[in-house]
Amino acid sequence: MENLTRSRDRNALLLYFLIACIPPWIGWSLLTFGVVPQHASYAPLLYITGWGASIGGLVATYASEGLGGVQRLLGQTVRVGVPVRWWLYVLLVPPALQSCVALLSFAFAGKPVAINAAALLSLATPAMLIPFLFGPFGEEFGWRGFLLPRFVRRFSVMPACLIVGVIWAVWHWPLAYQAIVQAPGREIVSRVWAITCMSFMIAAVYLRTKSLLLAMIMHWNFDSILQLSPKLFPGVPTGASSALVQWGGLSVLALFAALTVPALLAAEPLPAKQAERPET
Repeated sequence: MENLTRSRDRNALLLYFLIACIPPWIGWSLLTFGVVPQHASYAPLLYITGWGASIGGLVATYASEGLGGVQRLLGQTVRVGVPVRWWLYVLLVPPALQSCVALLSFAFAGKPVAINAAALLSLATPAMLIPFLFGPFGEEFGWRGFLLPRFVRRFSVMPACLIVGVIWAVWHWPLAYQAIVQAPGREIVSRVWAITCMSFMIAAVYLRTKSLLLAMIMHWNFDSILQLSPKLFPGVPTGASSALVQWGGLSVLALFAALTVPALLAAEPLPAKQAERPET
């Protein structure tokens, strides 16, 4: 029975990677390498191939756990009854982190700080739902819902967060290809570093609350604040302008990720009957 379970888990993992990787890598590569023009009317459909991560997570969960596993994941997308501190963490940490990175970048570049607080109002516009649909909703059933718990059981929490973060970063390679070609060392290190740090922070939220909804919101918050940063901090120096600015920003990310370590260490797997019980 144990061998059968392991074989089923391995097959589910293989199925997940096939569905999660092949469609987006094909769709994104068609755009990156100019096979399909960026301005084509159907180009957005190729970005939606990134939903392969979530679809793969649901399909692989069904393959390994049956319909009950899928229902469990779907139930986690409406789990809102979690401690208030986790809602505050999800809503406040990404903007606090990006603000620290921006302020440090201004300081390293010797430029006066410029802040346009009114730009935050755009977070409440319908247009900001687009990053939610293209990223968090299309990915989190896979990265946090399916992959992370399996790696936690196999490797324990900290290695699992690291492995998921690296895989998550590498998964984006077609979208980052042009930048990587121009500066391979800098781009590979900075992208893997940044996404892995986010992996630790989102994992802390998910493992401590068992809420995919909160994981999706935090993922969306990271994406939205990063996109909003040039408007929120006009003239903010980027990592491309200075190695000091780049490494300063990455250091802030690492610091915020390190602060989640105690929460992660408290999220080691519980006995099977308690594994789905959210924190109280």
